Amino acid sequence: MLSLLLLISLLGYCASAFVILQNILKNKVLHPAYQIIPAALAVAAHGWLIIIELADDDFDHINISSSLAIVAFLIAALTVVKNNQASNLFLKPVIYLFSALTTLLLVFIPVNWGADISVGHGLVFHITLSLVAYGILALATLYALQTSYLNRVLKNRKGHILLSKLPPLMTVEKYFFNLLALGTFVLFLALGSGFLFLDDMLAQQQAHKTILTSVAALLYLLAVVLHRTSGLRGRIIVVITVLASTLLTLGYFGSRFVKDFLLS
Repeated sequence: MLSLLLLISLLGYCASAFVILQNILKNKVLHPAYQIIPAALAVAAHGWLIIIELADDDFDHINISSSLAIVAFLIAALTVVKNNQASNLFLKPVIYLFSALTTLLLVFIPVNWGADISVGHGLVFHITLSLVAYGILALATLYALQTSYLNRVLKNRKGHILLSKLPPLMTVEKYFFNLLALGTFVLFLALGSGFLFLDDMLAQQQAHKTILTSVAALLYLLAVVLHRTSGLRGRIIVVITVLASTLLTLGYFGSRFVKDFLLS
């Protein structure tokens, strides 16, 4: 069953990415079902893989591979749900191929290498919120990078072959700021749940993670506030968002990498 689910995930994600790239690069307009159905099957198999892998360990541990797989699953699921939106056309191949990679890591890296989450429901709640926040903010960051690319193409009028395929800039910005605001809210909830349910958020082994995550949350909040109060958009917001996402990634996955691989 595990091998079958992995195969469905890999083939589904890769097939969907291939169809989208054909549409973008070679101007071959295929029926939407050719990329929707494989992606939907891949996401379903991806989610089932996560459940099986964690269930085999009695949901006692979580590590960098399972964390990445969960985040990728959330992003891919959101992408499939928003399939008809032109705003994420250029992001889909990247998202689907990254999701395929995380399914491989999930299967081949033992889940029991990770942190023990069986000690209490508070920790599970905190981790769940953290992963959801990261998934939303990672997708928002991809939209931010796409916004920057669209600005560059439209200003320089280069890459004219792709101009007809580019989504409207205002549409991309709208989804970016909506995701940014939602992800920031969930991230602050995750931080609050950590201080509420956990006793070691500022302990020596967790302090760097808490500090990096808190700084990232404040940067995300700064970007949201600047946009809401002054209408600021463009390069400054993109730079703040990318910097915040880098700090958030270092705060969570950096510590996970050290614990799961270097210290295992």
